[in-house]
Amino acid sequence: MRLHIVLLTGILALAALLAVPLSAAERENLIENGGFEEAGAKEAETKGFVLEGDAARAFVGLKGRENSSMGVVFASGEDKDGDGKRAGAVTAEVQGLKADEGRWFRFRFRGLPENGFAVGGEHDLYMKAEFFATGGKDALDGVVKYLWPIVQQRRKDLDANGLAKRKGAVVWQDYELEFKLPFPNVDTLRLSIGYRNGSAASAKEAAFWLDDVSLERIDAPKELDQALANAGAAKEVKLQEGSTLVQLGGRWYFERLKSETETPKTFTAAQAARLYYKAARLEAPFAGNMSAWLRAGFLDLRGREVKQDTYVPDSVTVSFTEKFLVVKAKNLPNHPTAIFPGYLGNPNSIQEQDRTYKLPLDPQPDPNAKAMDAKNKNRALNMGPVGLAANGVVFYNPFDAGMEEAVDIMDRCCGHPSPDGMYHYHKYPVCVRSPWADEGQEHSPLLGFAFDGFPIYGPYEKKDTLAKDDKDNPLNAFNVHKDDARGWHYHVTPGKFPYIIGGYYGAVEASNVDRGPPGGRGGPGEGRGPPGGEGGPPAGDRPPAPRGPGRRPPPPPQDP
Repeated sequence: MRLHIVLLTGILALAALLAVPLSAAERENLIENGGFEEAGAKEAETKGFVLEGDAARAFVGLKGRENSSMGVVFASGEDKDGDGKRAGAVTAEVQGLKADEGRWFRFRFRGLPENGFAVGGEHDLYMKAEFFATGGKDALDGVVKYLWPIVQQRRKDLDANGLAKRKGAVVWQDYELEFKLPFPNVDTLRLSIGYRNGSAASAKEAAFWLDDVSLERIDAPKELDQALANAGAAKEVKLQEGSTLVQLGGRWYFERLKSETETPKTFTAAQAARLYYKAARLEAPFAGNMSAWLRAGFLDLRGREVKQDTYVPDSVTVSFTEKFLVVKAKNLPNHPTAIFPGYLGNPNSIQEQDRTYKLPLDPQPDPNAKAMDAKNKNRALNMGPVGLAANGVVFYNPFDAGMEEAVDIMDRCCGHPSPDGMYHYHKYPVCVRSPWADEGQEHSPLLGFAFDGFPIYGPYEKKDTLAKDDKDNPLNAFNVHKDDARGWHYHVTPGKFPYIIGGYYGAVEASNVDRGPPGGRGGPGEGRGPPGGEGGPPAGDRPPAPRGPGRRPPPPPQDP
């Protein structure tokens, strides 16, 4: 598959869903250099891409404060190229497509709108797919998706998820468009991300950053769901093209291809897109979440500082026993992080871990379950990890070792390291890659699991309704409710205590907690002991007071 990128003044798009079973290789990104890491003829250009107007290749992060990478920046507050407009785009042209290799695709990228980014109207930030035949000579059709309304909705719904309960949408989130080639003779796709009519009041904090652009062939979840529904409780479901949907336990299924003679004992990134969790539809929560980077400045397993970015292809692996989903995780975030130690005064470094978690496949409500009281004095939740996101990074309860809420001292992807080097989340981790982009138009996708085995979903209960505000099926004190498709499940609640979970609604798997089940001495990280931080570091997440000149941590960034 050959890729080159052509200039275009903005427009973006995509549409629905379906496909034949695909091999792992076919699921790879069809866009070369989708991370913009390789420069073009000039440093401000990107290999394989042509940028137009006020769009440029640049470091997308807070310089000196974040582990991030190169990407593309759209400036809405200044006319950088002097053409009298605030507009720009980046476009990729993928050639050599063949209908018999699959006609359904997902076009996806990660974007971060700075707090001051603004455009004139709802059609002025977009993604677009255009279809061509005869090697790109004959234009056939196209589809556009407008992103500015999504940005505005996220700013409204997630504002309280940020530092000091503001600017919670200034984080990396996925934007995507799924579509089918409308005609079998389409052999070329022209994919664009663009903006126009930039209307920011100033150039400060007024950019839209984008990174990790991808185009992948996709399966047909609707067809898989229907096949599973027709098969009832069957352990294996036959699909088109000779593939089989194999039940692994609980709600988990694996799509085994015709070429595969057996189901893997251990699942890695190579099979992640075919490892499904069944709820209202089949989701692949580990897709895009099982690989990560051990960044320069992190600590390795032995506590040595890493000098060079190192790719970790299988930072998460999973296997199944009769009763458990077993997850082995290195706890490496697969998204940008702040640079630790130092950010917001946090004195801890992010360290690679080697952890194994056992998540019950058939979780059941615990009749003796209790939710946290004020300051968690009843020890309903242990300190340290209480659950696991799909990227292998752990969730903590809302408190630090001093029993102060820790949710306002996180980086812009809602995480930070504890004294033992474990990076973790206290609140909705917006940057975690979910099975599909969460745009508030339906029930949120799966984010991970609590240690009682019940799933943790994103913030939305249904179109334009946050679960924390739902009156028809309200969450209880555990942040749990039940529906027919998902059974009992948790929702994250941006800006509202307890933020992730308020207690274990089911029986916790004690092996996940280093020092025993709830009521014991708790796990690692903020506190290593019961509420109040007994036996733990001086103040959990919060750093000790600076001692002497040169020890004071740097001030927080203006727009954390």
